[in-house]
Amino acid sequence: MNESNNSERNLRFALRANAASSGLFGIGGLIFAGRVVDFLGTGNTVIVRLIAAGLVAFAAFVVYVSFQPTSELRAESLLVSLGDLGWVAASIVLIALGLFTTAGAVATGVIAAMVLDFALIQLWTRAKSADSVLA
Repeated sequence: MNESNNSERNLRFALRANAASSGLFGIGGLIFAGRVVDFLGTGNTVIVRLIAAGLVAFAAFVVYVSFQPTSELRAESLLVSLGDLGWVAASIVLIALGLFTTAGAVATGVIAAMVLDFALIQLWTRAKSADSVLA
């Protein structure tokens, strides 16, 4: 298998892992919204459920992107990575504003770090696939 195919396969895998994580957190937020609010120490169940539903929708989009033909995969995966980076930025702002309990801030930070990892892996494998095509 050539390097381009390997990078593309890795990008698709990273996207699907991202989708699984987003989907699971979204479903968890829909089911356990009250517990999430209690843990974070802020917000209300309506907001948590809206964000959770957004995560489920995001997960569906990411799965869709992961099955796109090579010609569209790179452009659409960039949108996913930008969405991930937006999540990280929003998390940092909310933590900095002191809106969460200590445990809620730590959990939000850990999740943001995980989302940042997805974004960076996706961007890196996307760039590797472009390098392979150009080589």
